[in-house]
Amino acid sequence: MKYRTLLIRRKTEEIPPEQLEMFIKIQQQFREWATEWYKSGFKAPMPEQNPLKYFAMKLKYVLKLIPTNGLKKDKWNVPLPFNIQLRINNEKDVGCGVFIDLSKGEVRIRKWGGGTIVLKLKKSSIKWIKERVEEGGKPVLAMAWVGRVKRSNIVTFNVALTFARDVEPIDVRRVLAVDLNGLHNGVVWGVVEKDKILASGTERPHLSKIGRLQKEISKLDSLCAKKGEYCRQAVAAESRLRRLLREFADEAAKKIVRLARQYKALIVVDAPKDESLREIKQSRYAPSKKIYLDVGRLKKRIKQLAEWYGVPYREARLYSTICPRCEAKMEELPNRRVRCPKCGFEAPRDEVPLMWTAKRFSELTPSFSSLAIALAAF
Repeated sequence: MKYRTLLIRRKTEEIPPEQLEMFIKIQQQFREWATEWYKSGFKAPMPEQNPLKYFAMKLKYVLKLIPTNGLKKDKWNVPLPFNIQLRINNEKDVGCGVFIDLSKGEVRIRKWGGGTIVLKLKKSSIKWIKERVEEGGKPVLAMAWVGRVKRSNIVTFNVALTFARDVEPIDVRRVLAVDLNGLHNGVVWGVVEKDKILASGTERPHLSKIGRLQKEISKLDSLCAKKGEYCRQAVAAESRLRRLLREFADEAAKKIVRLARQYKALIVVDAPKDESLREIKQSRYAPSKKIYLDVGRLKKRIKQLAEWYGVPYREARLYSTICPRCEAKMEELPNRRVRCPKCGFEAPRDEVPLMWTAKRFSELTPSFSSLAIALAAF
């Protein structure tokens, strides 16, 4: 069983004040119980009254599906879990905590002790839900919480809708190599079959738009100390920048997984290790380029989509500065080219990882058939 989740985020101002206050109170009470339950090794008694009793029972189910991140600052900030139902046409409402009504384009949050919270679905969310249903996905879980957006002081009301489906493993015949480096250099991919590179390309974010946003943020930050309005504008510009990079990661991941399905390929990702990224960020690397080193979201999205579609995924080192012929350390030339001082091999640096994929094809793909058999049996 594989999972995908749609996150719906709304400003707290869109929730009726009385309901928002009540929801936060219930959330706090449930988190206090959940923290004690966690510390007791999941042996503390269940709450006796709803809605806490309802959430406690659903949390036990959640733990079977989603691993917990554990305590943070001695607290377990778990969201409120709900059972879920999807209405596409005129299906009967069976009274689940979260009710997705596509016929009305809305999602209703109930059973939390303060009435019904109704959120209108955006067209993009409706499209996402319909696509998951067409792929055989079914809603299995919903979670809701009030909290701060990551890297921001903005507080939002959030609902996560999780869909699941059984996955048939694809019949793998090729390798789709992905070289994740600084995003400003591009995300290089290539489809390899034995010693042949069948297709290749490079995905890049909108560098000029990112550059303009960075300049705008820098200017607003310098004016922030003089007037509070500039601070709000800087936060808004920073949010636009993060959203731009997030959209690039999502679209690039979709394309890579789509190509893997098209070519029936195993995805092999070469991404820099966290330690290496920290060293680079702490060095004299240009501040304007450090934002391009955040490749974690893209790697995570590729892996998530690969799992959803039954595409095998692994991570491996695919060198860009080691000669694929004699394995000597190569020299870096202008315009992102490299040359081997030992054997004279020379090529664009971005093509070298694909050559290494072809060189290591049999090593990267020894268990295609056994993997397919194992997945089918599972």
